[in-house]
Order: sequence, then structure tokens, then C-alpha cells
Amino acid sequence: MEPAVKNTEDLDRETRVDRQAYTPDKSFLITLLRLIGRFLPGDYLKTAFYLNAIHRPRKLLREAILSFYRFDHVYEVLSEAKKNYAGDFSILEFGTSDGYAFTKILYAARYLGMSDRVMVHTFDSFEGMPMSVGLTDRNLISNDDWVQGQFKGGYESLERYCRTRHRNYHIHKGYFQDTLTDEFLVSLRSQLPILIWIDCDYYSSCRTVFDRLIPYIPSGCAIYFDEYEFNYGSRFTGESRFVDEINRGMLCDDIELVLDRTLSLLSERVYRFIRLNADFRYKLVAPTNWGEEVHLRSNDSPLP
Repeated sequence: MEPAVKNTEDLDRETRVDRQAYTPDKSFLITLLRLIGRFLPGDYLKTAFYLNAIHRPRKLLREAILSFYRFDHVYEVLSEAKKNYAGDFSILEFGTSDGYAFTKILYAARYLGMSDRVMVHTFDSFEGMPMSVGLTDRNLISNDDWVQGQFKGGYESLERYCRTRHRNYHIHKGYFQDTLTDEFLVSLRSQLPILIWIDCDYYSSCRTVFDRLIPYIPSGCAIYFDEYEFNYGSRFTGESRFVDEINRGMLCDDIELVLDRTLSLLSERVYRFIRLNADFRYKLVAPTNWGEEVHLRSNDSPLP
């Protein structure tokens, strides 16, 4: 009599018994999911439950708490300067369009009582986006490139709007290579930049700005890149290419851009400019280090 032929499931079960079982994750969430999975019939229902009852709410909660909003850091940087540093400051925006961000920055300075100490500058041709000059400005994912003339703003209407509300501003109309004059750059030594807002999108435009500006940026200055995620943050294009070139020493061997994770949250948009051999710095309101400082013992428990 011939032996019965074992089916595939029996063979698979025997093979699995011979192998050492994986030690399961015993965390509360995984244990709960494992128990729920035992009562849900079929893989389709299990998957639908996980995606709609677990994955989606977790994603929404994570985004609600940690998603980057591009004006949080404006208030953080202004508050930091107000609390810690003496003197006058400047904020520089490159890429104005209709002034959406510019007027919000001006209001932030007013709200925090910094209008008399912070001059806000914005730079734009007010002619819209120029033609891209090469692959470093192109969309590598699709053919949806920026269009010449896109984001064209209105200089006169923005000037009228600001004139009736603020005094601590200057709108620089023209191309970056023309408006970043020697006279303006020298003025930054008495009004150190605390925030540089880059919203000119193209690598070529970004490089034009910093080729002129780098000698006048103090260590610790926050630099915000509005389109860092262009092409998923590829180092080949856009503002992320410029960040990569800085940190590979291609522009200067004693500077770097350090990602500020507190201000950037889940994005990679806000950096701190650092110079190794700086000849000018922010002036602290009060020093934080002194020779007699010591952290005294309190108790031996983990509590402070």
C-alpha cells in the first residue's frame, strides 16, 4: 500500500515547526494589534482595519503635531534675538511675489515689539520667474517646470500696502545681482541678519544671492529654504543643491549649514549658518558662562 501524499499546507507546517520561532514584539500596540488580528477573518478585512483604524489616524496625528508651517520659525527666531542679543538686526527675503510672506514677517516683528530693532528687506524683480538656465533648475520628476512670468508680483501695490502699516521695511526692486549693492551689504554689519528667507526657487538664483551675501552672514543666522523639497530634496537641483555645495566646501572651506531640527520639524528647510573663523558675532544681552558656575548635587535619584 502506497503512503498517502502530504499536501502543501502539511509540508509547510512541518517545515515551520523545524525552524526556531521569531520572538514577537511584546509592546502594547503590537500585542493589541495581534489580538485584534486573531478575531478578524481574512487578510482583506485585517488590512482594511489596519489602514483605516490604525495607519490613517496615526498619520494624521503625526502630521498635526510635527508638520512644518513656514511661519512658526519666524516668531521663534525673532523671540530668540529679542531675548538673547543686543543691537539691531535685519531679515532678508529673496523672492517676494505679491508679498504674502513679507507682510507676515513685518507683522511678526510688530507683534513681538521688535519693529524698532529689525529692518525687513525683500528682493524681487516683480517680473515673475525667469527662464531656467539649465538642469539644475529643472523638474526631474515630470515636465511640470516653473513657467516664465510665474509668481509675478505688484511692486506699487505692495509698497502702498506697507507704507500705511510699517516703517521698518525696504523693498528692493530689481535683479539680485543689481540690488545686492556694496552699500547695502556694508549696512548689514550694523544690522546683523537673524533670518534669511530663500524663496527664489532656482539653484542659479540662490547661488547668485549667496555669492554676494556669504561674507556678511553671522554664525547662528537662520536660513530658510522654501523649496528645499524640490525633486524630493535631490542634491542635483534647486536650493538643496546649494546646501550640498556649501557643506562640501565648494564655496568656502570654513562655513557650513547645520540643519536646525527644532525649527525644521519633519522638513529640512531651516538651517543655521556657521563660520569657523568669524570676525563678527551677535552680542549677548547677558553671558551664560562664568568661572564660578557649578551644577550642585541635589539627590541621587533620576529626579532633578
